[in-house]
Amino acid sequence: MRARNIAPGLASATRQPRAFAFEQWPGHDAGSWQGEVSRARAEIRETSAAIFASDRDAGAIRAAQANAARAGVETSIQFTVAPLSAAPAPATAGTLITNPPYGVRVTGGRDVRDLYAALGTYVRERLFGWRVVVLAADPALGRQIGLPLEEVAQTTNGGIRVVVLMGDNRQG
Repeated sequence: MRARNIAPGLASATRQPRAFAFEQWPGHDAGSWQGEVSRARAEIRETSAAIFASDRDAGAIRAAQANAARAGVETSIQFTVAPLSAAPAPATAGTLITNPPYGVRVTGGRDVRDLYAALGTYVRERLFGWRVVVLAADPALGRQIGLPLEEVAQTTNGGIRVVVLMGDNRQG
């Protein structure tokens, strides 16, 4: 987690790092490796960034909490079971990063377009000045948000081709 400067595989200052294959290589210097692990632990920092995560599905929140615990960052995130319309909106500007339903997670059609439009309404009404990052299978869904979003990357998520859309909510 970049905000906390946690090295990949380390998880926390107190847990052992995950095992890496290179540790079994001939010539691996275990002492040097432990020195690097100690240095990385010393560089972990607490964050002042407020991180909020919400979903209307309690199972999704439980899964997110378990993932955060495995990563050692569960105390850095405030989890809420809430529909989009009731999701917490901090007073200070920040970045909304969202992976709204698409593809095999939904049936598509008007319902999913309405969800993206509701996301746009939420952002415009409650998150003025925020940066918005959206993972979408179809850029047309991103346009339903009603904000000027630019495609900044393409990738796959769960085997589905997706785009990363990003922009700023300067509307109000």
